[in-house]
Parts: sequence; structure tokens; C-alpha cells
Amino acid sequence: MPVYWSDSEAATRECGERFGRRLRGGEIVLLAGTLGAGKTVFAQGVAAALGVQAPVVSPTFTLAVRYSGRLPLVHYDLYRVQHPDELREIGFLEAEDPNTVSLVEWGDRIPAPAGAVLVSLQVEAGDRRRIAIDGLDP
Repeated sequence: MPVYWSDSEAATRECGERFGRRLRGGEIVLLAGTLGAGKTVFAQGVAAALGVQAPVVSPTFTLAVRYSGRLPLVHYDLYRVQHPDELREIGFLEAEDPNTVSLVEWGDRIPAPAGAVLVSLQVEAGDRRRIAIDGLDP
């Protein structure tokens, strides 16, 4: 499992962008980490790599936001989800185009779908982050 280190938001965003350039569509990416670990910043980098022009913010209150780019991106945030029925209500991971990248903040709150990529962001000290990526060949 590749591990990357970040000392700033810019470095975390760049790590997300490098990761995002490797995506080809159809991936489900689960982002895990504590509040403030950098999940949304990493997601912004992924979105930039996918050619998303719109500002990317955490969709905590809408649960899911769709973006257009070189590949479609659906950005989910499961922070407020309390029950699996809520996921059905938003059509979570259902009927996605096989070219769509699904990016799921708080993805460790659900059982990982088959073939999902887990990106774990861990706060070390200060701004230092450990970013581990499991499930996407290097």
C-alpha cells in the first residue's frame, strides 16, 4: 500500500491531483479520516485532475454533488448519514455511468463495495498528514 506524506493543504491537494490523474472512470474511492484530516482537500485535488471547474466543497448537507469534467464525478459525504435507508434515498452508488468516479468522504462508515479504493488520511503532528492508498495499483 503506497503511503504519501503531506505538510500542507497544497501538498494534500497535489497528492489528490496525482491520484486523480490515474483514474479512468468507474472507480469508487472511499476517503477515511478524522474531522480536519484533509478529505475535502484531497477531493479538491482529485476533482482538479478530472477537469472539474466548479468549486468543490464538502457536500455535508446535500450528501451528494455531481460535477462535470473529463470524467463525471459524484462527491458524496456520509458524515450525517445515520441509517442505510438514507443512502437509498439519495441513490447512493446506484445507476452510475461506468465512466463516473464516485468519491465518498467518511467512506469508512459503510462496508467497502467490491473493488473500492480506500484513501486513509491521518493527522500526525501539526499540518503533517499520512495518506495511505489501498486498492489502486501503483
